[in-house]
Amino acid sequence: MRWIVSLLLFCISFELQSQNLRIITVVEPPASYLDSHGQLTGFSVEVVQAIQRNLDDKTVIEVLPEARAIHIARTEPNVLLFSFSRTPKREDEFYWVGQLSVKAWSVYALSSNPVQIQSLEELRKVKAIGVVRGDIREEWLTEQGFRNLHPSVNHQQNMHRLRSGRLDLVAYESQGIQHLLLEEGLDPQDIKPVYQLKRSDVYLLMSKKGTDITLLERWRHAANKLKASGEQQFIAEKWQMILRHYHGVETQTLNGVMVFP
Repeated sequence: MRWIVSLLLFCISFELQSQNLRIITVVEPPASYLDSHGQLTGFSVEVVQAIQRNLDDKTVIEVLPEARAIHIARTEPNVLLFSFSRTPKREDEFYWVGQLSVKAWSVYALSSNPVQIQSLEELRKVKAIGVVRGDIREEWLTEQGFRNLHPSVNHQQNMHRLRSGRLDLVAYESQGIQHLLLEEGLDPQDIKPVYQLKRSDVYLLMSKKGTDITLLERWRHAANKLKASGEQQFIAEKWQMILRHYHGVETQTLNGVMVFP
């Protein structure tokens, strides 16, 4: 009888903790974005939703600006955040639940711009580089000592500023730039990469401050199970076909992780 009471108390305790869980993402296609009907979709979204089904979790996924999302994850307990790059600075700030993708960061210019960049030193001499406030590329470039960054609230705004001549370059990634060009009705040939900054591993993470370890371990276990079952690989291959057919973006998939050029 005592073990039954203990089990009931555990279930009630976990249910209360689950009610406090927040799941937050940002607009970062093709990982997570709003489709033409305003519905949240994307490769990472489908992975998280699959984990939720396995956990019978009904938490609504929130979409927030990047700066606000990362601030919440740094300051509040029981926050699940995706898709964010794993960096040395962030390593001890969060719990890392599962890897989603590998992507390259680059700086892009209008194809009509003759600029050539061969090094970070040359990049520092550019007048204006567009970044998104709170984005990992802003964070990383700031750490490298860049003082020519011009933050915007989103990548769409950066694209408008680039086209109007207020920016020389924008910092983004290959899969995101292709999706953005499609949304804006632009020809992919209008934009060109001029320098690759680095590659990063992208994860589903959980806040550290005050987060319940039982909740963390349930999500980690479910994420590992999703990979082991092949379900995450199935989702990755589905999005691999979508990106190839609709966006002309070639990717590789490895154990459920999408690897972008």
